[in-house]
Amino acid sequence: MMSILVKWLTVANYGETEIHQILSNPRMIRNPKKIKACIKNAKIFKEIVSEHGSFDRYVKSFEPCDSFENLMLFKEEIEYKFAFLGGITVYHFMMDIGLPVMKPDRVITRIFKRLELIENEKQYLKTVIQGRKFSHATGHPIRYIDIIFVKYGQKGEEKYFGLMDGICLEKNPKCMLCGVKKYCGYADNSR
Repeated sequence: MMSILVKWLTVANYGETEIHQILSNPRMIRNPKKIKACIKNAKIFKEIVSEHGSFDRYVKSFEPCDSFENLMLFKEEIEYKFAFLGGITVYHFMMDIGLPVMKPDRVITRIFKRLELIENEKQYLKTVIQGRKFSHATGHPIRYIDIIFVKYGQKGEEKYFGLMDGICLEKNPKCMLCGVKKYCGYADNSR
């Protein structure tokens, strides 16, 4: 844990010399805007920790688990405060820190659109709401729901599920293997 703490504190103090070193390293990202955003975000993180005592206290100050409104206010705040934290990434970050939202990435939105839970793959908020409904209906944490859907729709071997690839793939989905095809608008149209 201490090494992580030291890293963001170190990054918060980076200047032009370190930026030049990063840009010169072929193994690093070569986008100056993203590099500067990382440094800016480390500085903002440092300010938040200084003001609130910890990032956890900052998050809890919004009482994001008390209401959906508070959760969305927190989302709006960090999306505004931090650079390069766009619509999908902000939800992913929120899910990773344990908040009850599902990241509306391309795999999740593709599956939800095919299941006719959303009309358009750009409906991020509606995707989050549908993910929360799955979590509530099953009693499983939203992170678990996310993992199941991602494994269902993502390429790559998954030993736990016995899959060489997912089922609801972008190209050539395996509708004949799908356990929810009777609910799927895509499977109906592909017959």
